[in-house]
Amino acid sequence: MAARLSAPASAPMNSTPDDVGLDYRAVSPQSADDLELSGWWVSREGFSRAAVLIHGLGGNKSDAFVLQTARIYHEAGYNVLMLDLRGHGESEAARRTLGYREVRDVGGALDWLAERGFGPEDVVLHGWSMGAATAVRAAPEAGVSAVVAEAGYADLPPLLREELPRTSGLPAPFTPGIMLSAKLFLDFDPWAVEPRQEAADLARQDTPLFVIHSTADETVPYVHARMFREAHPEAETWRLEDYGHVQAYTHPEYRERLLDFLESPALREAA
Repeated sequence: MAARLSAPASAPMNSTPDDVGLDYRAVSPQSADDLELSGWWVSREGFSRAAVLIHGLGGNKSDAFVLQTARIYHEAGYNVLMLDLRGHGESEAARRTLGYREVRDVGGALDWLAERGFGPEDVVLHGWSMGAATAVRAAPEAGVSAVVAEAGYADLPPLLREELPRTSGLPAPFTPGIMLSAKLFLDFDPWAVEPRQEAADLARQDTPLFVIHSTADETVPYVHARMFREAHPEAETWRLEDYGHVQAYTHPEYRERLLDFLESPALREAA
């Protein structure tokens, strides 16, 4: 069951940056453990900042929230890299580990940017759900300028204890065995995915964190936003009402809120 639930699952590309008015080219960064990843690169000549956009579980770089957010970053003067994580989209097939090994994909994306003159201090990581957890986990060691975490989980094991009985079809007493099997046999340690620990590291480094979460999120409960805020007391938090999982981009204030964060004094000082 652990092997089945973590197997690669590539959804088709539904759109491209062309559909939101962005010129782009396909690129192929390598993960830190040498997997070939797929990305879309939208350059902004004359600007020195970059954003890496990271989708959630089962999604890819063509998700509507990724493309719409890419346009906001581009308008704000950012070069944008939209990344397919391992086992997703057009990236190399590999086990999906809910933010455990995916940090190596973000590391590879940052290496790819560094080769083009963008240091980590020039980069914002922006992720959704699993992508948010991955971004927060990768950020402290990478030394990026800021992180935006939308609908991300701050502690994976409690979420799995709730979700695995539904997705596996097995009674709850089987859940610890599934998680232990992943750790022992699949190089996937669910207990190591506790992004609130890295959020605390970001707080110690004075790295700005923007947490976006809805109280109506039924996939990742709002309590995870509270965990992030407890770990990083200076984090900016936007609490939404009546919006589903990763649906903040449809809010009429989304663009303004994101731009306010990107232009905030804390982020300028971090840069």
